[in-house]
Order: sequence, then C-alpha cells, then structure tokens
Amino acid sequence: MRLLFCAGEASGDLYAASLAREVLRVRPDAVIGGIGGARFEQVATEPLVANSSKWGAISFVQSFREGWGILRHYLKFKEVLRKGPPGIFVPIDFGFMNLKMCRFAREAGWKVAYFSPPGSWRRDRQGEDIPKLSDLVVTPFPWSAEILQKMGANAHFFGHPLKQIHKELIETDFDRKGLAVLPGSRRSELEQLIPLFNQALADYPGTAQLPVPKSFVPLVQDQWARKGDAVVNGAETGAVMRVLRTSESGIICSGTATLEAALAQIQMVVVYKVSQLVLLETKIIGFKRPRFYSQPNILLQREVVPELIQETLSVDSLRRTLDEIQKPETIAHQQAGFQEISDLLGSDDCITRTVELILEL
Repeated sequence: MRLLFCAGEASGDLYAASLAREVLRVRPDAVIGGIGGARFEQVATEPLVANSSKWGAISFVQSFREGWGILRHYLKFKEVLRKGPPGIFVPIDFGFMNLKMCRFAREAGWKVAYFSPPGSWRRDRQGEDIPKLSDLVVTPFPWSAEILQKMGANAHFFGHPLKQIHKELIETDFDRKGLAVLPGSRRSELEQLIPLFNQALADYPGTAQLPVPKSFVPLVQDQWARKGDAVVNGAETGAVMRVLRTSESGIICSGTATLEAALAQIQMVVVYKVSQLVLLETKIIGFKRPRFYSQPNILLQREVVPELIQETLSVDSLRRTLDEIQKPETIAHQQAGFQEISDLLGSDDCITRTVELILEL
C-alpha cells in the first residue's frame, strides 16, 4: 500500500506526521512519501518530493516570491503521481496547491482522502469543489462535515486532530512559569513580530521560550541575541505543546497555534501584523476585515482572548495586555472559554479513526 501526502503549512506537517505514524502502526509495510515539513520527513518511508518547511504565503506578493519554487515541486509531484501505481493521496489543507492536485490524482486513478480541507472553520460555506475531488473527507469541525455531507461529500467529523495529538504527546501536567512566545511559522510573520517582541519584552523579568520552525532557528536566535533573553527551540513534534504546557502565559501569533494554546489552557494574547506592502494589497483588493482573527474567538463567536492586530499592536499595547491577562478575572474568563472549545472540538481519537477509514479506501 502506498500513500502520498501533501502538506504545505506547519499545521499540515504536524497532521501529516501524526497520520503517517498511525498508518505505519497499523500497516508497517506501507510506503509513505509526498510533500511535508521536517516532522513528516522524519516519519516518511521514502525521500520527500519536496520539503515545505519554508512555504507559506498570505498575499499575492509573497505568493509570487515563493510561487516559482512551489510550481516546480507541483510539476514534480504530478510526475510522481503519474508514474507510480495508484494508491491513496492524502492532501491536508493548503488549497493553493492541493485542489489542483486532487483533480489530477483522481484522473490518474488515485483515491483521495482530504484531511482538514481549506476553509473548514467557516460556518456558512465550504469549498464547492471538495465533494467531486475526494473519495473521503475528514474535517476538524462538526458544521463543516454537515455542510459537506449536504453537498454530497463522504465527509466525517471525528473531533479535532489536535486533541489526540496533545493527549498522546503531553500526558502529564507541569509546573507553569515564564512566557511562551509563538511568533508564527512563516518568514514574513517572524520578520514583522520578532523586532516588536524584542522591544516589548526587553525588561520582562521571567523566562521566555520561543518554539519556531527548525529552518528559522538561526534567524530568530540572531535577532534575539541583539536584545532581551530567551530560549529558542526548534518546533519539532511535541515542542510547541510542551512549551505551552510549561508556560504561565503566552504571546501567540494568530493561526493554528492559538487553538493549541487554548487546548493547553494557557492564558494568552493573540497578535498579528503584516508589512505595509501587504496591507496596501489588502486595501486594493477590498479585503474586508473579519470580526475575529484567532481561532478561539472565531469558534465561540465572541472575544475569549484579546487580539492585537496590525495598528492596535504596539510595544505599549502588548505590555499592557500582558499585564491584563495575569489578572484573576481574566484568567477565569479565558479558562471557561477554553473548556467550551475543548467540548466543541469533540473526541480525542480523530487520527486513529481517520486512518481506519483511509485504509479502507
């Protein structure tokens, strides 16, 4: 049995590694390859078509900068699908590439099991192409599965994968101290946030831990060496969860990490900032700012954690908010919200149940 995964972002890399590890537990003879980051590469049984650790773009400008390299890997991956005997293709999020790849894979005779389809967090709609491009869909949110089922997809919700990943990696609680600083997984995020964090935390009295993608560790270590003091860790499987579980509070870049922090029950402030060029682009295309940016707030449709986005993010506002989230009433408010989120995200065996269905294709 052969499975090819395609994960183009940090969260997808984590999911791909977890799914592949479970496949090999059940089917040790399985051949696993494709596209993923450092975590998936450690589990794959054959050389990757491409390592996606440095991929990730949020604008046309950034997509253009990275797009040529991704296009080359896309064409190479198509050739792998064409040449090899058909097996099971497991795309994870990353609609920029995966929706095109799904169409080609099915034409080449592969079964397609889409895990965490793009835009699955939306409550009003799902990708219209997903049902006709997939044989199986496993989505991390119950409303997504319901909408996709009505559209004709073989869609399932087994709980959010992070619940099982957290359960398996961190089974004990730790004494909490210091600050978790998660500045993002894209170069553009690190470039915007690290200098600001340096200033805001220059006089921070406690310890700070920064888990970042291994490929960006030298960049972040160099920037932090200039001002302040912190421990920079490579964000391998378990590293982010361990930092979140052992820290008292966190500064979290908007993204999947905010959901990880909620599951780790760490009080947090969520931040995000883009360059002036990207900001100009959003104005040109008429981008409408959402009510909320962080997954905890989006999921509960109210403010559970404070968000400092773009012009509201500054050295002073970050310092003030860090003080605010240490207050007992703020901690109680966030903890109550985190419990609601955990209940909303269902059971903690998503990876296991997903692999059971994948292996039946």
